[in-house]
Amino acid sequence: MEIKVSRIPFPVSRLVMLAIICIILISDLKSQSLSFNGQISSWGTGVRINENWNGSYGLRYIPQFNCNYYLNEDDVLNTEILLNTYYITDFTTSELKFKLYRAIFRYSTVQSELQIGLQKINFGPAKLLRPLMWFDRIDPRDPLKLTDGVYALRFKYSFPNNSLLWLWCLFGNTDTKGYELLPTEKRAPEVGGRFQFPAFDGEIGTTFHTRRVDASFYYYWENRYALDGRWDFGIGLWFESVWQQNISSLTTYKWNRMTTLGADYTIPVANGIYIMAEHLQITSSYSFWNTNQSRQISATMISYPIGMLDNISLQEYYDWDNKNIYQYFQFQRSYDNFIINLALFHYPENGGSLFLNGGTSLLSGYGLQMMLVFNY
Repeated sequence: MEIKVSRIPFPVSRLVMLAIICIILISDLKSQSLSFNGQISSWGTGVRINENWNGSYGLRYIPQFNCNYYLNEDDVLNTEILLNTYYITDFTTSELKFKLYRAIFRYSTVQSELQIGLQKINFGPAKLLRPLMWFDRIDPRDPLKLTDGVYALRFKYSFPNNSLLWLWCLFGNTDTKGYELLPTEKRAPEVGGRFQFPAFDGEIGTTFHTRRVDASFYYYWENRYALDGRWDFGIGLWFESVWQQNISSLTTYKWNRMTTLGADYTIPVANGIYIMAEHLQITSSYSFWNTNQSRQISATMISYPIGMLDNISLQEYYDWDNKNIYQYFQFQRSYDNFIINLALFHYPENGGSLFLNGGTSLLSGYGLQMMLVFNY
């Protein structure tokens, strides 16, 4: 059995950032609050594809180190470091991998927060079909909700009326993220921001991001504009809409649009039956107003807490163009530090295109997966 050992190289700039964090950690320890915790997870999967059964096994360890330095009652310096170590095998080939998962240095006040490092940046009200999945790839089927972070400087400011301002600058991220098909040009920063504010007993957000895309033999600018909102009138309602502008004479489409409409409601029966539905439309066009290519996906989720410890949920996705149905059923028992998760799934054997990141979830066939999670 072949075993691949993979290590992620760190550029010099990232090593410098980590060195600064370490210096802060070891200085004046008496004024700091230190904590160390982590998560251990193990899973086994059996899947039937093309009339053949295949198995796989995985083991993951994510240690987390936190340090809080209190400047005064309101201002806090915080460092957070997480590693992601995992072993995966299909009993023919295996992979052992070590990588930095999070490395954050954060300065917080009553109304603001500034953080730099390898971090998760996500926002928006959609839950299953997310046009605003720009910087993460969280799989809604993954019980751990794991996703790679981005190297960024991010600033948040909270106004007295509960409005929230985000500003960010990303640098040194060579891999694609979110829905990106092409990476960002090396050594080219990405910048953007978001402003969300109360509106009509709910909340509206507007977001912008720009980057320079590396298309191998040429570069071009990509701008993203987004509008989203959420309200609760007994029935929860939300939307996310994103316009992506490709400023290049060589790209096939100048505009790509993604819009999700969603709603949820808890039926007051027994412990409460939670029902949620979303519909996503994806369009591409040569101009802002036209539609030259379109795709539609619908998703539903039903969840029910059986008792204090147990919960069952069902996710279903329908790809209207390819006529594919994706089904995912989950049973979860949660203790204080221990989680047992059992999943049954059925995905089209010709379709993994609905999900960008399989994580611990497979993309095709049908089968089952059992996962054990221990948090300490």
